[in-house]
Amino acid sequence: MRILLRVLVETLIGLKQGGWSNWLVVSILAIALTIFGGVLQLTITLKSVVAAWGSQLEISAYLKDSYDPKVVAHDVSLLPEVQFVEIVPKETAWKELQSAFKVASLANPLPNTLHIKVSSTEAVQQVAMQVKNLPSVENVRYPLKVAQRINEFRHFLELAGFAVTAALTAATLTVIGNTIHLVIQSRHREIEILSLMGVSPSYIRSPLILQGATYGAISGLLSMAVLWGLHAYLDPYLSEQLIGFAPMLTHSLEHSLAQTFVALLILGVAVGASGAFWTSGRYIKI
Repeated sequence: MRILLRVLVETLIGLKQGGWSNWLVVSILAIALTIFGGVLQLTITLKSVVAAWGSQLEISAYLKDSYDPKVVAHDVSLLPEVQFVEIVPKETAWKELQSAFKVASLANPLPNTLHIKVSSTEAVQQVAMQVKNLPSVENVRYPLKVAQRINEFRHFLELAGFAVTAALTAATLTVIGNTIHLVIQSRHREIEILSLMGVSPSYIRSPLILQGATYGAISGLLSMAVLWGLHAYLDPYLSEQLIGFAPMLTHSLEHSLAQTFVALLILGVAVGASGAFWTSGRYIKI
């Protein structure tokens, strides 16, 4: 307990000696973590959107008149990735069309239709091609381009966001290293005395590593506060738009926000501690 208390005291002394560099380290790391957290949260949201959209995507298969819709529906239901097949008889579709629009008394031109739901957006195109190759199917339609565009944008956002985060993290490690180096220089004589007294190297370096971890923890908390503020501000608008699209999506967003906060705190502490660990090992010669 006495050793732990001493390490904490030495950490506070190091933070005090850091001066304005402390704010520089925390600011840059907080910006990096905020960007990383924003990208992570947005990509998780886009994944949820794509998943929700994929669960609502339907393949519409238009059948030839010479085939029994029930037989074709049974054959289609046996295909991999197919979750559900709904039969829409042409008589039902024609009645709905006549009730919605003023249609002249004509012979029913509509075909029997199958509405096919698949397990994921990735399987839509494959299943659509399999259904289209059936001799009983005249044509198929499926609105997949929107989901594909969302996925493409998500991949681009991940690459861009991680590149910016990596650059800012590298800058943060440099500033942390310079700050810890200044602390080492200011306490050079004290470190030499401790070394000559036979004090454990881990004891000498522990306050510096804990100082870096403190930078990371404070930066993580600041980035969490920024993201939470943005979430609280945008949530009423997003929930209103998304609840009609996918009612369960808003609940998954709350869950992913908690995961993002945990990831930010762990990453911040890891970056701060690793920067201090590397610097202390480089400049302290024991």
